[in-house]
Amino acid sequence: MTARTPEQHEARVTAEDEPAGSRRARRRLTFGVAGDLAGMPATLSPWQRAYEAWRTAGLSWGHGAPPRERPAAPPTDAPDDAARSKPHPEDVHVAGSPKPVPPPAPTRPEKTGAKKARPEKARPEKARPEKARPEKARPEKAGSRRAASRSAVVVGLVVVAGGVLVGVTRGGGESVEPDVPAVPGAVAADASFAPDPAAATDGLVQELTAVTSTGSTVVAAGTEGPGVPGRERARFLLSTDAGRTWSVAGVRAADGSVPTLGDVPRHVAGGAGRWAAFGGSAGGSGPVAWTSTNATTWTKRRLGTGFAPTDRVNDLTHKGSGFVAVGDSSGRAVVWTSPDGETWQRVEGLNGVTSLDRVAAHGDVLVAHGTHARRVTVRKGRKKVARTVLGEGLWRSTDAGRTWTPVTVPQAQRSYGPTKGLTVGPGGFATVREARQVVRRKKKRKISQYGVLFTSADGLRWQAASRFGGSGIERFDGTRDGLAVVVRGARGARAVLRSDDGRAWRPGGTVPAAVGTSGLTVSAGTLLISGRQGVDAYLSGVDLRTVPGAVRPDRSIRSLAGGPGRVVAVGATNGGAAIWSAPDGRAWTRARFPATPGWLSDVVRGDRGWLAVGRTSGAAPGPLAMTSQDGAVWRRSPFPGGPPPVAVAAGPAGHVAVGAGSAWLSTDLAAWRRSVLDGAPADVTATVRGYVAVGGRGTAPAVWTSQNGTAWTPAKLPPGLAPAPLTEVAAHGDVLVAIGADSTALVSGDGGMTWAPRSLGANVAATAVTATTSGFVVTASASGQDGAVLASADGVTWRRVRVPGLSGPGDQRLTEVTTLGPAVVATGVVDDTRAEVPLLWYAPVPK
Repeated sequence: MTARTPEQHEARVTAEDEPAGSRRARRRLTFGVAGDLAGMPATLSPWQRAYEAWRTAGLSWGHGAPPRERPAAPPTDAPDDAARSKPHPEDVHVAGSPKPVPPPAPTRPEKTGAKKARPEKARPEKARPEKARPEKARPEKAGSRRAASRSAVVVGLVVVAGGVLVGVTRGGGESVEPDVPAVPGAVAADASFAPDPAAATDGLVQELTAVTSTGSTVVAAGTEGPGVPGRERARFLLSTDAGRTWSVAGVRAADGSVPTLGDVPRHVAGGAGRWAAFGGSAGGSGPVAWTSTNATTWTKRRLGTGFAPTDRVNDLTHKGSGFVAVGDSSGRAVVWTSPDGETWQRVEGLNGVTSLDRVAAHGDVLVAHGTHARRVTVRKGRKKVARTVLGEGLWRSTDAGRTWTPVTVPQAQRSYGPTKGLTVGPGGFATVREARQVVRRKKKRKISQYGVLFTSADGLRWQAASRFGGSGIERFDGTRDGLAVVVRGARGARAVLRSDDGRAWRPGGTVPAAVGTSGLTVSAGTLLISGRQGVDAYLSGVDLRTVPGAVRPDRSIRSLAGGPGRVVAVGATNGGAAIWSAPDGRAWTRARFPATPGWLSDVVRGDRGWLAVGRTSGAAPGPLAMTSQDGAVWRRSPFPGGPPPVAVAAGPAGHVAVGAGSAWLSTDLAAWRRSVLDGAPADVTATVRGYVAVGGRGTAPAVWTSQNGTAWTPAKLPPGLAPAPLTEVAAHGDVLVAIGADSTALVSGDGGMTWAPRSLGANVAATAVTATTSGFVVTASASGQDGAVLASADGVTWRRVRVPGLSGPGDQRLTEVTTLGPAVVATGVVDDTRAEVPLLWYAPVPK
């Protein structure tokens, strides 16, 4: 028979009418002996625990004979029951918080499809929540009795959880959800979601934006990404043998996590065991900096008060005492100095100087190039008009950049125009100018073009040192190991000239016409030029495909959906749309269809079959739709022109797709009807009443509801939400959970009409959500670099699920999740900045 507690045998009483001893026990347990009860043996029944509670509090039992102890259970290797019974700090529903959303009434969804395992869109074959029915007494297994003994409470014990006192009752009051026991862990799935072996390209855009060297150590910096601004990833390459062999350096944030996307390094400098890099971000929030002590691992630094969002760093150099960066801010030149690349001091007030764009250091002397404003008088008709024009020049500092004085580079050997490039070479400071000479032969006039090298030992007195050929200077740089210049030749060809001493020049090769150069350096006699060739990074003399991790294929899984006997994943590899499916969620097969540049962003199963949507790429990007009857064989399907769809759901009225400012409805997956939706939706799901879409208007979160998929109404959201769009939504009957990229979920208990925020816990950023047969599951990033899984029966109270394989070196995260019958399936990545490996998690649905 089922064990019963005294409260079940006796009539319930109010707090005022309960025995004084019971109230005293409650108070004593709250402030005195609650800690002692944590060590009670797990073999004690609820009745025995109640007796021990009264006895420990020094009160009379008053409920008959004391219960007998059961024989002690044999020892096991399992964790201590008391430790396992402690509630997780994030599993607490605090008294006084908003009333939980009631669970949905039993429903039988009709004509619904399964997107991200939302049960309301599943066909009848798919498992769904059981209907509520009276609970029958039945024998319990010993394991379940032990679990009950840990969670059942005889009186209103008070548990200290996360520093909050919470009343725990057996009735309908506040509850503390215990941490869920460990489940099967996430595993690497590189072979399951392999890149396309037939693809001719990796599908990503790589670029090297800078290269520098000191001695035989060379560092090249750049980016890799899908070609969309703001989605780039900063990359650093390292050679310790003057460019003969290369490796990929690691990049991390200050807390050890993988840095956010969108950062672009553009300037690198190093020496004396310290390296620094500067760049910008796609968001335009100001400069971005990285540092390293060995050039093997780079750390993104948080810049302090020495930098403002309007600042622009244009160049960086290393000097004996640290680093010097130059740039501008709001039309004024700025200099920054640092002893270590982490803390910076700002120097302003360079009179009349509007910007500094190059800097070099030789000993204690700094020389910078920039522009300055000057007043000139020009004739306009019969009048003379004063104007402000920009001129170029050099400035010199001998006190670590605090004060600067102008210096002059003479126009010699028929040179003209501004100087180009600034470096320290074998003879000290060096820069170049273009020059030309008119030659007359037999009444024919010919212009001879060349370049002039100017050098200075101290940065103050400059002189012409040598001449070199070429019809125009594209780039000049070098080190103490030598100088190099890229010049334009006949018919657009580009040649490289080199000098070991600044006096004699020799040919140094050519630069392919398709290459855009970004930097050059000379390391131990080896010349290296960085840049971009088409959509690939360029490093002269180096096949980057042979450098492990330098060229990675595009591979992303953007959506999962479960259906009867099959789960489908969609995304992209090698720059083209990709689809995988598995009948059991573990053995995956790639679908074969004609190569389609672009990607798929969402997938769903409905009464008419499977539908995946996304966009094509190339010169004329547009919508992309794929359909399948069995989830294994796919073909391209027509879709109206206009903005591409980003998400899709299957519900009572048919398939609904949403995109920027638009929604489309189809009853047969062939003809689509477009309607207006005010905003930018990111996801859509079906409910028993219709459809709910989530996304944003500008930076504000937004929700829309529709009964028929064509007429959409904005929902009113509570105030105080984070200024960011919502990213995903899932429905369980009339209960919906929507997430954004933070630790707050929005929950609705009435089909999307009204919403309330619910916390997922501290240091958690949600990545995906799905409905399950037991409620909801959310995947998230925890503390910046570890993955997390949370489960909830109602969307209000959330508990962490201990999933192995989501912590450790690098960044582990699950980014998509769905269900397949009684199991939950999720995919993600392990990213250590050198390589990304897909993750797969398959486990029973958390209870």
